[in-house]
Amino acid sequence: MHYMPDTEDEDSAAETFWPEGYKQVIRDDFRQLIGAQFKDGKKLRHIYQQRYSEKFTDINQFVGRIADMVVIGAENGADEAFDDIMSAFFTESPLPEVRRYARYSWPQLLPERVKKRLQQVIVDEYSRDNVYTYAHKAGYQDSHRNFDEFINQVAELVTTGAANGADDVLEALYRSFLEPLYPLPPARRNPRRLRMWAGHSDHS
Repeated sequence: MHYMPDTEDEDSAAETFWPEGYKQVIRDDFRQLIGAQFKDGKKLRHIYQQRYSEKFTDINQFVGRIADMVVIGAENGADEAFDDIMSAFFTESPLPEVRRYARYSWPQLLPERVKKRLQQVIVDEYSRDNVYTYAHKAGYQDSHRNFDEFINQVAELVTTGAANGADDVLEALYRSFLEPLYPLPPARRNPRRLRMWAGHSDHS
């Protein structure tokens, strides 16, 4: 494929994964902020006492579970953004547009400090990746002034995907809070993303 490097000679039986250091930012910085906003705002105390006190031993356990679910939503949203980017490489298409939601639910998601750190980790990890350097060289030099502009757009797409994924979970949570018979939404992490396409895996 035009935007993908030919790595057949480099490929071996071992499978490798895409770098995911950015997920540690989501699990650490973002998780801490989300947990603090839920706990400090006491927004969940009433719903906990009304609906979930028998399922969770105390309010802190309930708040922790909700925060974990939002974090998983952010991680999965970032994964989806990376999948969209790879799809663009496969089909020799422009990078996807950054699609922010018109409104985001409370609490505030991805404040500027966390957003900048998340973007920087993505830039640092994927600037060294031969698939992304090759894709820019083969397909995006005309649409982006340089590689830095290209990889920064990648980081912006993934960061926006994380915010959207977290907000999707919040929306589902609030819907479950309002509907007595509506269970908490499922929250499962995706498997690690394998560096594979067209039957081959890539090794940097």
